[in-house]
Amino acid sequence: MPSKTMQKVTMIALLMTIMTGVSSSVSFAAVKHGKTTATKNITSTGFPLSITDEAGHHVVIKKQPLRIASTTEGTDEIVSALVPKKRLVMVTTFASQPNYSNIVSYVKGIPAINEVNAEQVLAVKPDLVLMASYNTPAIVKQIETTGTPVFEFANFNSITQIEQNITLVGRLLGAQQKAKNVVVAMKQQIAHLSSLTKTKSKITVLNYSSDSYVAGRDTTVNSIIKDANGINVASGIEGWQTITDEELIKLNPDVIIGTKDDALMVKKLMSNPALSVLSAVKHHRIYLLSGANLTSVSQYVVRGVRDVEHVLYPNVQLPADSTLE
Repeated sequence: MPSKTMQKVTMIALLMTIMTGVSSSVSFAAVKHGKTTATKNITSTGFPLSITDEAGHHVVIKKQPLRIASTTEGTDEIVSALVPKKRLVMVTTFASQPNYSNIVSYVKGIPAINEVNAEQVLAVKPDLVLMASYNTPAIVKQIETTGTPVFEFANFNSITQIEQNITLVGRLLGAQQKAKNVVVAMKQQIAHLSSLTKTKSKITVLNYSSDSYVAGRDTTVNSIIKDANGINVASGIEGWQTITDEELIKLNPDVIIGTKDDALMVKKLMSNPALSVLSAVKHHRIYLLSGANLTSVSQYVVRGVRDVEHVLYPNVQLPADSTLE
């Protein structure tokens, strides 16, 4: 099975149409924790809100949520950018772990949940619960029987879908303008990053793990690699799949990337004589990147683009990671 960092890729999603444009100017100003340098958030009057979630359930949110329980890491980070901290009454335990989260300091003091159970969720008295569609239906039903609305998200596989989910969460929380600001900033930052290396000869790359999983097409990592002006040699593979050593040799990427919680991956590649023929092994181009960035399912995916672009084109000066929020 994939590492915990890889598994987090499947946390949230819902396809929505984004009705927004992108400014021609580029700004790397902070967009985080309910604050932006752009227009102040306009409180929505769009309640009650009647909407169908990704699980196909009809959801009615009677008034703007003030006590939001997030049970996916993606929504932990998205909500943190859209509303004041006092409105976020539950997050996942992943949110406090640096290997997986970009909001470790922010979530201090917020009750956290590991595996979703109705009793623990209801204990924080939420008026909206954000969940993943793979949760047990009985848990969802138990929460809903109390009159608490539950919105379920499904898997998503690209940066575009991350942007769509931010827009959707903004709608659910009555924070449409703030969500629009975040999405516009993401688009600007990614466009700027891509422009810095677009004339370079493209480098081939593979996201690989010690348990032989690779990120193929229809994964967020594939989208990151594309925006970083790399070529994903596993793009012929659907989703996350394992490959053999023989298949790895055939792919023969210039660069191999993994996450910092998977140091065993480097040892595996460097200690296997059969893999010494790999270009990435011969030229010592194997890199362990921040899992919080590479597998981000929120606005912080921009940092993932920057991290990958940096190892592909190390001689190009890129914006500091801390400015991409």
